[in-house]
Amino acid sequence: MRSQIPISAVVVALWIISPALGAEFVSPGGGLSARIEPDPEGRLVWSLRRGEAILIEPSRLGISVNGTDLGVGVTLGGVSIREIDERYAWRGVKAQATNRCRVHALAVRHGVSGVEWQIEARLFDDGFACRYRVPGHGVRTVNGEASSWTLPEDSEVWYQTNTGDYEGVYQRRRPALIPLEERTARGTNAVHLGPPITVELARGGCLLVTEANLFGYSGMTLRPSGTGRIQAAFEDDPGGFEIEGEILSPWRVTVAVPDLQSLVNTDVIHNLCEPPDPRLFPDGAKTKWIEPGRALITWCVFGNDGAQWHLQKWFVDQCAALRCEHLLVDAGWQSERWGWLADGGDLWARLQELCEYGARKGVGIVLWHAFPEGRDDGPGLTRPEARRELFGRCREAGVKGVKIDFFNSERKEIVEAYEDLTRLAAEHRLTINFHGANKPTGEVRTWPNEITREGIREQEYVLWDKLPLEHYAALPFTRMVVGHSDFLPTYVRAKYLKNTTAALQMATAIIATSSFLCWPDHPDDYLASPFLGLIQALPVVWDETIVLPGSRIGRLAAFARRAGDAWYLGVLNGTDQRVEWEAPADFLGASEFLATLYRDAAPDPTGVAVVTGHPVRRGDVLRAELAPGGGFVAWLRPKP
Repeated sequence: MRSQIPISAVVVALWIISPALGAEFVSPGGGLSARIEPDPEGRLVWSLRRGEAILIEPSRLGISVNGTDLGVGVTLGGVSIREIDERYAWRGVKAQATNRCRVHALAVRHGVSGVEWQIEARLFDDGFACRYRVPGHGVRTVNGEASSWTLPEDSEVWYQTNTGDYEGVYQRRRPALIPLEERTARGTNAVHLGPPITVELARGGCLLVTEANLFGYSGMTLRPSGTGRIQAAFEDDPGGFEIEGEILSPWRVTVAVPDLQSLVNTDVIHNLCEPPDPRLFPDGAKTKWIEPGRALITWCVFGNDGAQWHLQKWFVDQCAALRCEHLLVDAGWQSERWGWLADGGDLWARLQELCEYGARKGVGIVLWHAFPEGRDDGPGLTRPEARRELFGRCREAGVKGVKIDFFNSERKEIVEAYEDLTRLAAEHRLTINFHGANKPTGEVRTWPNEITREGIREQEYVLWDKLPLEHYAALPFTRMVVGHSDFLPTYVRAKYLKNTTAALQMATAIIATSSFLCWPDHPDDYLASPFLGLIQALPVVWDETIVLPGSRIGRLAAFARRAGDAWYLGVLNGTDQRVEWEAPADFLGASEFLATLYRDAAPDPTGVAVVTGHPVRRGDVLRAELAPGGGFVAWLRPKP
């Protein structure tokens, strides 16, 4: 059975519009409207409004094929409209997604070439998306797109500029003040923004700009203009890329919401992707062999030493003690210098032995592997036959999932490799985790075996540096909105608490969404931690998410998450100042709850003040004094 459950019939209407007037689109609830029309120079432009408020000023649309800009000198034809209204099971910030939108197909004719093509648009109550469909046969070159966003000049843009592995630090500027160039150790380079970007509007609310359903196409970055206009670019395929047959672009997405609660809970990005194949995923995101859970990782605090064979069963034992469902055997296990081959052992016999040992302990094995060739810790996976061999051996040994690393590009051929790897993993009933990867684009709806993804500046960096506090408080409202993130939450050792407290670290495990949660610190420290009970019980899949009062991008993130009858609160302070935080427990039901509270215990960043059995009812006010870079955690369970 498919995971999606339609609840209304599709409604279809067709009419012819006047090319001179353009096409007007209205969301199902009527609050959001978009317009596509030719400008006085005959160029396609679009705009977006909420009521009378202009969210996106007229901005270019169009695609260039074989050197011809099909968005210039055009006439518009008919528009077909249908409606989608459905619910489907989801795995992320909530248990169910809602897909309610109006779908438009606008006919376009390019005057000089005579090429007839379409703009497909979907308007949700919380966002607008469009893509280009160019019929045809044979191989053609996509040279680029005119897709752009003209942002309000008084808005503030949160963005990062690492478009290789998307591990940049988020920062904030006015749209017209985003630098066009940046200096690096290798010279001066043009600035490209890695989607998503989040735009705070001066009059309240925010926008998020990204792409969705990235398959068979080059990944989109965003180029600032110095004027407030943001332009689609294809940094990794600057000379264009070839497509055979019909050209269908990914969706160009603008989420438009009144508050952070709506932003965090938007379904727009994954709604724009196709539902999963029921032959591979009979229960969609809930398919039984896809097993969310927590894991220890052999690499983070152990480095290459963690790959040694004699440690692997010890790691499994530690997973069992922490009630982790998985062990991530990370980089180096194939190395002749420090891995399983160092003492002449047989890789695949040992892999099966480890899987069998893990099964007896209730711990599944997830296996790391590099994508590129030429590394000293095993062959790459650039060849399809190498992928089939590895996944076949994994299935035979009893491996539960794979982590594939070091893509560091979103060229069209790399984007195609992502999909091929994900499909092949699904055929072998393996989950997959991409590292050294690009941003998520909602593909987890189509491929729910993608259990998590990097594409984020995460806490690996605290091993040798620190993350800016502002970055911690920006991520829940930027990168984390568009998909799961392998953030590596919760370091508890003092050496890793460089500008944060242990309470903030625990809060990140609640705030960062990932159905595969890797604990990065030493197991001994978790077993001795005041958070041990919470670490052993923390869910990774949520039924409901509430953004609590006081939350502000780049300054403070406060989330309440529900799993079953229990609630988990995480609050983190993204500033170097003490913060008094409070919020009413309005999200609770009628029952009385008993809370375990974890607070900063200044001045020791490792210190945690724990209160157990604290009664909480709906409407009670929860309060915490957050240290600089500090946090607060509450675990609420119904009173017996």
